[in-house]
Amino acid sequence: MNSPRISVTSESFPCPEGAAVRDHPAVRCDPHSAESQDWPQFLSGVSLFDNAVRLRFFLWTLRRHVSPGAHLLEVGFGSGTTAVLLADLGYRVTACDLNSQLVARVAGKYKDWIDSKQLCVQQADMFQLPWADQTFDLAYHQGVFEHFPDERILAALREQARVARLVAFDVPNHRYGAHPFGDERLLKIDHWRKLIEKARLELLDERGRDFHHWLYCLPHALFSHRALDRMPWFVRRFAVSSIFVCRGKA
Repeated sequence: MNSPRISVTSESFPCPEGAAVRDHPAVRCDPHSAESQDWPQFLSGVSLFDNAVRLRFFLWTLRRHVSPGAHLLEVGFGSGTTAVLLADLGYRVTACDLNSQLVARVAGKYKDWIDSKQLCVQQADMFQLPWADQTFDLAYHQGVFEHFPDERILAALREQARVARLVAFDVPNHRYGAHPFGDERLLKIDHWRKLIEKARLELLDERGRDFHHWLYCLPHALFSHRALDRMPWFVRRFAVSSIFVCRGKA
C-alpha cells in the first residue's frame, strides 16, 4: 500500500517549544547522503519491535546521560523507530533526515506522535543543521557515521556538538563482519576515539552492544545491561558495535 504523499517543509511538523531555528540555506543533496542511496527500500522492513530489542543497550546508554523530558535530536533517523521509542519513554524528540521519502514515510506513519508534540519530524542536512547553538540536550544517531569518510564525520561531529550539549552515536566496529547496506566502513575502536579527539570533543562514555553468536553460549545473565555495566572490559573486547557519548570541549 502506498503512503499518502506529504509535502515536507520545516513548517509541516513544527518542533516543540524551545527548539530555536536559525536562518540557513535550502537543504542540499550530498553525494554521500541518504538522498543518493536507496535507503527507503533498505529500511522498509524495520519495525518498532526490531529496534526495541536490537538497540536496547543504546537506549539504556542514552537514559544514563539524559532523563525523560530532555530535548533530543536524532540526526539521520532512517526508519524513525528509535525516535518513536524515545518519545514513548518520555523524551521530546526532534528527528531529522535528508531523505525526503523517509521524512514523508515517518511523518505519515507516526502522525499521532507528532500530534502529541512528543515528536517533531523535519528534513535537514546533518552538515548544516538549522538550529541555534545548544538547542538540544543531546544529539544522537545509530548506523550513520560508518557510511562517511573521516573528514565528513569530523564535520558532522562538530556540527552536532554545536547544537547539543551531548553527542551520542552507535556504529559497527571492526568485529562486525558484515556490510548490510554495502558501503559500511568497519573501523577499529581506537580510530573512532581519535576522530572524537580530532573533532575537539571530550569522550565521556564508551560502551558497546551485540556480540558474535558463539559468545551467547555463556550464561544469559552476563548480557544484562547491569552485568555489562560492571564489565566494561568485556564490552570493549567483544562487542561488535560501539557506543560513544561525548561533548564539546570548553
